[in-house]
Formats: sequence, structure tokens, C-alpha cells
Amino acid sequence: MQYTNQYRYLLTLLMLGWVISNSSCKKILEQEPQNSTYDQVFWQTAKDCESAIAGNYSLLRASFTATSAYEENAFRYNMYGDAQTTSTSYFTINYNGDGLEGIQGGDFTFQYNIQTLGDWTVFYKTIAYSNIILKKIPSIPDEKLAKDVVNVQTFKNKIMGQALFIRALSYFQLVKVWGDVPIVTEAYDDVLSAPQLPRSAKADVMKQIENDCHAAMGMLNWGNESVQERGVIANRGSVYALLAHLYLWRATMTNVNSDTPIMSDVTNADTTLSTLMARGGYSLVDTAKYGDQFNNPSTESIFEVAMSENNQEGAYYHIGLGFLTGSLVEGLGFSPRFWVPDQYIDNHYGVERTGYGEGWVFRPGGWEWLPVKVVGIQYYIVENGVEINVTDDADLSNGNAYVYYADIDDYKLELVGGYGPDLGEVRYRNNFVKVGAQGSNLIKYRNIIYRNPGNRTNAYLSNNLPVFRLSDMRLLQAEVALYKNDLSTAAQIINFFRDRNNSSSVRVSATDGKFNLTREYMLERGKELYMEGQVYFDLLRTRMYTEFIGWMSTTRFRGEGFYWPVYPLLFNDNKFLTQTLYWRGKV
Repeated sequence: MQYTNQYRYLLTLLMLGWVISNSSCKKILEQEPQNSTYDQVFWQTAKDCESAIAGNYSLLRASFTATSAYEENAFRYNMYGDAQTTSTSYFTINYNGDGLEGIQGGDFTFQYNIQTLGDWTVFYKTIAYSNIILKKIPSIPDEKLAKDVVNVQTFKNKIMGQALFIRALSYFQLVKVWGDVPIVTEAYDDVLSAPQLPRSAKADVMKQIENDCHAAMGMLNWGNESVQERGVIANRGSVYALLAHLYLWRATMTNVNSDTPIMSDVTNADTTLSTLMARGGYSLVDTAKYGDQFNNPSTESIFEVAMSENNQEGAYYHIGLGFLTGSLVEGLGFSPRFWVPDQYIDNHYGVERTGYGEGWVFRPGGWEWLPVKVVGIQYYIVENGVEINVTDDADLSNGNAYVYYADIDDYKLELVGGYGPDLGEVRYRNNFVKVGAQGSNLIKYRNIIYRNPGNRTNAYLSNNLPVFRLSDMRLLQAEVALYKNDLSTAAQIINFFRDRNNSSSVRVSATDGKFNLTREYMLERGKELYMEGQVYFDLLRTRMYTEFIGWMSTTRFRGEGFYWPVYPLLFNDNKFLTQTLYWRGKV
């Protein structure tokens, strides 16, 4: 559908007024807006206001979970933020004929991809609804709300603050994916007067996001009014988290021809993160319950998109289901659309294995059959009480050694050393399982609820979509430290996460140098935030795309070839739109 037509149609509905069906407070985020005949019947009560913001959250969820034309599990939030790496560095999209896997090679022009992932309409639906709320709420007479709420202005502020956050978050997604985009901040009563708008410079878009965040800060409080609101209802902490990400994106992506960040924005990010840590009231989840935080909002949740089956908001389609198979979920096949490549596991969780065996080793007196210790692909013997490295003198390689089996009275050459996944690492053992020969399955999002539990059919995934959480913010503090050349602090934070998660990865120090520390930082974010819509943007921001995104050359990066093209049909009704610079002549 065309952007202008959809936007004007939505405005027509909004102008007539939104009526939300009755439901409990627990289901506030699942309510869907419906149009009524007259504007006068809406915007009259506190319930109307709560229903309106519920509709705004519903549209935000729809924009994050909108999928490609032929792969319902391909949430666009993850396609933009995770899939655009490569098919071997983070996760692999199996071929099925729809061309979705093309984005992992840097080609965003496949027909079904550009008509879905290249279409920004879903974000503007959300923004349009935020604009309506921000226009209508202030004009509701206080006396109409006073009978339902204790403090009318506080109530109005909470609704408008959330609408500002949702609008800012939507624009943040837009600016990261397309760069320059139209800025719409007005709600038009006369839809015919809604102007056709050109793309605004990304600097102006980011300034709009910053302004919305500052306005929302003054309207929202720290914390939530109830446990049910935790994580899924925006508060001041959610705004600070968004603002911290914005500052780091602006610091590093305003001028992609320079690798030197804008230090004023780095400082702003630092201050914002420090305030969030000090006043947000968040705490890291006990690693013994690491997996639980993806089933329900936790003490670490800052903002996540509600998709809990507890409120009948579970997903029949979900990015997590794309990684699962029939061995894990009744009714699924045995070949997942998505899987975790071995290269990701090796890069992020690969450790040396230690084992023992026997083999031929050349010593001064000639070849001897000796017991050997194998560490990775290094071989050791003990001679006169001293351990000696005999890798260059052993007739063994690649971690293999001979193992004696008494039942057959013979030896077998087996892999006793080599490299393998860090089995004791908290995130590895909670997030991944090796089911078949083809990579690993992601089980991070695996909270399956069968709506027909008796015969285990109609499986829904009850996992919210994480957007901001405390571990993300803590790691961003390491990134700030790297930009400030405070390598000791960066190393300390990286090591904190390795210690906390029982990682066998090497501990880092300031002496490792800035480039190596930045790479280790990205490995840590790649472990902590896997499939949380962050890593692609992290790699761009830190310039570590050179290490993990094979198709992204420096020339393409400098030419802003990481942005998406705009779906060409959106130009039909807006003569002011232009194609993304890198993609002109390519689409």
C-alpha cells in the first residue's frame, strides 16, 4: 500500500475517534483501535485515554513484528537489527525461494524484501496515532477526567509521555534503517490538508527524537505504578535508555566518513547512562534464572514489546519460532528457517578443550609412544617432572590423540582436544542447543504455550520482544569508555560480564589496545544481546563491521550503503520523496 494513502486513511479514522473494546487492565496492550461515527463520543473519559495509548502500543508492536511477504516469523525488528550481518557470522536464513536470505549478502532489492522491509508505512501509522494522542489529550476538560483519576495533570502527562516515547522510538528505528526520513509531528483534522513531505535530514530527525525524549522525561516518572506495567509500559527509564542509544548513534553515524565520534554526544550518553543506573531502580537478573527474563519482564527490563500469552498476546508467528523445530515444538517441521551457524558459536563461545591420549613423539633417542596432554591443538608430555610442549615433535595434529579401549584391546584416533563451545557459559547453555548437523537452534525464545494443551496443538510463543534492558546499558558504558580512551574501564566492564556468566573467554586488559578491546566488546554484545535487534547497528557504530560483515566494504559504508532503499511505490503519491542515495540507479 502507498504511504500517503495509508497515512490519510489512518488520519480519517483517527479524526472520527477511536473506540476501544472493553477489557481488563491486564490486557491493555492487546486492545485494538476501532473507528466510531463521531469524534464527540471519544476523548471524554480516563478510560478513553488509556484505550488510546493502548492502541498506540498495539501499533508499535505491529510495526516491530511486521514480517516479510512470505516468512511470517521474520520480524522486521530482527531483520534490520540482526539478519543484515552475514549468513555465517550471526545467524543463517535458509533458502526457501522468497529471497529473504539476500539481505545477508547486502542485497536489499529482492522484490519481496523491498516491498515489505523497504516500506516504512507501519512506522508512520504508529507515529500518526501518537500525534493524535498528543493533540487530543490536552484539550480534554479536566472536569471530565477528575471523577476517575486523583491528579488529572499527572494522568494526562503519563499518557502524553508514553505517546512521545513511542513516537521517538519509531523515529529512531526509521533513522537507523533509512537515514533521512519525513518528519510528521502534526495531527491534521482536515485530512485533505495533510501535506506531502520530503525526507528530512537525519540530523533533524535525531534532533526531533532528542526533543521528544526531553519532553517525555518531564512527563513520566521513574518506575511503574504496578508490577503489570514493568517493562511493557514506558517510564522515565525507558526514555533515558532510548536517549543513550540516540546519543551514541548520533556521535558515530552523523558523519560516516570519520571514525572519530562527536565527543559532546559521547559525554551526553555517559551522563544519561549514569543517571539511568543511579535512578532507574533496575538490577541485573540472577544468572541462575537467566532464561526467565525472556519469558516475563524482570528487574532488568527497561522496555520490551508485550507479546505474552498470559494476556492472550502470544505469537503464532515469532522470530523465535523460526529457529525451533518439531523436536522442540509439536507441529513444527524438522528443518528450521533460521539457525545459528557454527562460526558464530566458534567466534563467541569457542574455547580450547583439554584432553588426554597417547601417540608417537620424537625425542632425542628417537620416536617414543608416550601419553600426551592435549590443550586445543597443542601437545604436552611430562619429562623428569616438567611439562614440555611437544607440538612440533608429535605425530599428532588438530587436537587428535589415540585413546585405548580395553574391550577391543586397541586404540582409536579421537578428538580429545581441539575447540568447542564453552559449555559452562550461562548464555550458551541457556540460549543454544545442538539438535542436528546444521548449526544450532536458538532456544532463547522458547516459552511455548499450547492453546489446545490436551493434544498439544496450536502452539503460541509467549516471549516479549526485548528492546532495552539493563545489560545493554551496562555494556554501552564500556563503549563510552572506549570512545573516551578509558581502556581500563572498558576492560573492567567486559570482564565483569565474563565473570558474571562463568565464561572461559580470556580476560582482557587495557594493554590489549583499543582495536582489540573494541572487538572483544562486540563479541560480548554479540553474546549478551543475541537476536535482540541490536548487533547490526552496534557493528556500524563501532566500525567493527569490517570484522563481522563481509559484504560491507569501507567504500560502501562511507557511501551509506547500510541504509535501506525506499519501496518505489511510495513515490507514486508523493512527488517530494527521493530514493536513498546509495540505492539510486540500483532499484
